[in-house]
Amino acid sequence: MKNFVDGSVKPWYSMIGWIKQLTIEHIPIALGGYCSSGKREGRAVAKGSEPRTAARIFRTVWRKPGISRVDIASSLGLDKSTVTNQVNRLIDLGLILETEEGEASSKGGRRPIQLVINKKFGRIIGIEFQLGLYVAVVVDLSGEILGERRGAFDFGPEGFADSVLGIISGIEAEFGCGRDLLGVGVGIGGLVDSKKGRIRYSVPIGIDKPIDFAKTVASRLPVPCSIENDANCCAWGELSFNRSEELRDFLFALVEYRRPLSRSLRGGIGVGFGVVLGGKVYTGAHGNAGEFRSVFCDGPGELQFSLSEPELARLDTDPEALSRVSEELSRNMAMLVNTMDFDRVYIGGDIESLDVDLPAALRRRLEENWMYPAPKGVDIRYSSLGDKAVAYGAAGMIFDRLVSERLLPGLGPEQQAADG
Repeated sequence: MKNFVDGSVKPWYSMIGWIKQLTIEHIPIALGGYCSSGKREGRAVAKGSEPRTAARIFRTVWRKPGISRVDIASSLGLDKSTVTNQVNRLIDLGLILETEEGEASSKGGRRPIQLVINKKFGRIIGIEFQLGLYVAVVVDLSGEILGERRGAFDFGPEGFADSVLGIISGIEAEFGCGRDLLGVGVGIGGLVDSKKGRIRYSVPIGIDKPIDFAKTVASRLPVPCSIENDANCCAWGELSFNRSEELRDFLFALVEYRRPLSRSLRGGIGVGFGVVLGGKVYTGAHGNAGEFRSVFCDGPGELQFSLSEPELARLDTDPEALSRVSEELSRNMAMLVNTMDFDRVYIGGDIESLDVDLPAALRRRLEENWMYPAPKGVDIRYSSLGDKAVAYGAAGMIFDRLVSERLLPGLGPEQQAADG
């Protein structure tokens, strides 16, 4: 990692100790990594509230590129000298850059220097694994996709870990990540215990016995690596990389019509929900929140809809079957959206490739499911990322989630003791 102030080369992981103190929960960044010694190297970190102040400043610059020190102080209600000190510290770390001067105020005086996040500080890899293939993206600290890669993935549980590590290694080499790599996020369909890093069950990958992803994959990488359910990854993507507003309560519906490779599993269509409450991805009491099966299904089974397997397998050629799936999904979602009072719904995945207007169907069902005269105001939109939504969200999870976990009780005091 290059020091963008003096041009010298410094390992990015030597900065991580201070960065761990810098962040606060649910800011839209994750600058993860581990020092081999577990201790911070370099200049001493600020004590007391200064790390939190620096985090607020970083978050403000991330969300408002081109903001000045004066405007930061005004926006956050901070003393100008405090802002100057913390901004200089962030610049020394290479996290923030000074750009061209802005316009002078109406009273004249010195023109303010604009600040932006240093997009080149590091890169994050996000990968989605599904039956027969994987989709990967490489993003920078601004959330911009620098590159993407797709390939075959046909390994079962036995070769899963080595296959994943091989794919990660190939992506690193192709995009020249090297020492700039900050972390790897992985999204997969099925039951995932993201806190413990375990895959409990996954139909798309053929996993019917638990796999310790943290031990077999994450522990073998030099950077933070985490796994999450695919629909939850999509929700993380919207939370982490949204500059314009702070999202609080929304639903992400991941609807994937997997091509012939998966016609034998669940009829080829998979649906999962990413639920966000109070600005946090909600995983539920057992980590299974968002798993979907239509209330119109009779009896046990692995099909998610009341239609038969043959009907589900021909959605791209049978307009009637496609319409029935769209209406059934909309009726299920309408009950959930109205009950939870979500104000936004994202729809992602490759469902857009089929000839169906799912947002329109959902709007109609929302109105039918609402018993009051006042209209139900819900913003329904397709995700702009299409079939990259899971991979992008997996990167967003690393961007945001891993650093916030370092602020769990006990982590701060331990770091202060190490710094002392």
